[in-house]
Amino acid sequence: MFLNITSLLVGFLCLLVVALMLFNPKPNRKTNVYLIIILFVAGIQRFVNAIEVLHFTTATYSPLKIRLTFGFFFVPVYYLFFQRLIKASADFKKELLHFIVPTILVLIDIFVIHHKISYLIFLVFSCGYFGAILILVIGLLKTKNRSMLEEGIYKTIRTWTILMTLITFTLVIFSNYFLFNHDKTEINLNNFYRYSSLLWLITIIYIFKNPVIIFGEYNLLRNIQSSELQEFLVWSKKPLSTIEEKDKIVYNNILNKIGSVILSIQKLQKSAPAITSFTFTADTIAKELKIPRSHIELVFKYYCHYSVNDFSNLVKINYAVSLINSGYLENYTVEHLGMVCLFNSRFTFSKNFKKFIGVSVSDYVNNNTSINKKPDASLA
Repeated sequence: MFLNITSLLVGFLCLLVVALMLFNPKPNRKTNVYLIIILFVAGIQRFVNAIEVLHFTTATYSPLKIRLTFGFFFVPVYYLFFQRLIKASADFKKELLHFIVPTILVLIDIFVIHHKISYLIFLVFSCGYFGAILILVIGLLKTKNRSMLEEGIYKTIRTWTILMTLITFTLVIFSNYFLFNHDKTEINLNNFYRYSSLLWLITIIYIFKNPVIIFGEYNLLRNIQSSELQEFLVWSKKPLSTIEEKDKIVYNNILNKIGSVILSIQKLQKSAPAITSFTFTADTIAKELKIPRSHIELVFKYYCHYSVNDFSNLVKINYAVSLINSGYLENYTVEHLGMVCLFNSRFTFSKNFKKFIGVSVSDYVNNNTSINKKPDASLA
């Protein structure tokens, strides 16, 4: 009974996430359509199965219970999900090619009488695609040349990828085990839906704890235009490390003020006059906000993902991005832009731009042809 209710709950939550992704009105966010398909199929299968098992209906609506060969369509869907997640690119026409073989096999199963699709075909088909998925995942885990913004969200992407890989592995193992043992009464789809719902429940919890997955996935996480991304990367709500003994006195004194100190720094870093007037250091921030330097240093040490120096450069680069987006380079040079943002030279500006954004200034401009229509980036 517990597993049946869990399956019903997981089905409902999967469909809820799908609804949130489909009706997300926020701009500049690209959603992995294959994640929507995966969640919808997983949700509807478990929801419908739970209704059947709990005897709310006697009819069977599951496609797999009606015709097992429909399972061939699910295999490339998972591969294309990983491809879009990891490579952050899409070519719909090429993606359609992955569904040619499943379509042919399903048509043969439907229209060719007395012909049964061999289970070995599905074994080879599913294992081949899973091998291709592992190649993509290993490539992601071995990636080293990440920008500092990408570095900050790498753990989220890595955990999400590993979690979905485990689910895919479970599906491949069970689906083939089920096909070769379907005549045994203890091996059936009902048991699979019940037990796999536990793994899906963990996945759904992770999704809700990391809403960027719902609102755009890797494309959102890599999008420099997203203010939510940079809020996540720069400041932490909790200490990033254990408070050292030497810092405990100051920490206890400002514990109830840490939130307001961070908020004050956030307001300052969005001030164009401040960004173009002085370089952010512990001294200049403390002087501008009229807050003791020791408080500023402690906040950066335990609540900021960057050192003061990196934070200062990130603020200036973020401001440079907002100027580029407003068409600044239509009238001025890159060197002049760097000077406005208080970089000592074009080389220093270009180096930091590549460090934080992951591409050169020229590549950034070339890759954003509709740049004037995009909103300013922001930090928090």
